[in-house]
Amino acid sequence: MKAALLVNRVLITLFGLSSGLFKVAGSITRTGDPAAWWETDNGVFAHLGLGPTLVGLFGLVQAVAAALVWPVKTRKAGAYALAACNLFATAGLFAAGVQPFGVVSLVFVVMAVLAGRPAR
Repeated sequence: MKAALLVNRVLITLFGLSSGLFKVAGSITRTGDPAAWWETDNGVFAHLGLGPTLVGLFGLVQAVAAALVWPVKTRKAGAYALAACNLFATAGLFAAGVQPFGVVSLVFVVMAVLAGRPAR
């Protein structure tokens, strides 16, 4: 069980960091080009009332939460913060009408919660 939880922690950390930093990069480098690589992400979060700057700030919170999953002292708080970020992003997918990916994204919420569990 320890090995499975460790693999889960590695995967959810990589997902949280990459997803969060993607949002930050999209916020910093935006040019208003609708064909730009980050516009899909911004479009999803627009359904929740977030503009590109707030999407970038949300991405920063998500990346920090993912980083906090590793230190033992912050693991539980980081994992639950990351789960909340993933749940918020999943809500955006459902609001944008991307139900299939929204359902799959619930897996990332569960993975984040499991990352906060102590290994036995």
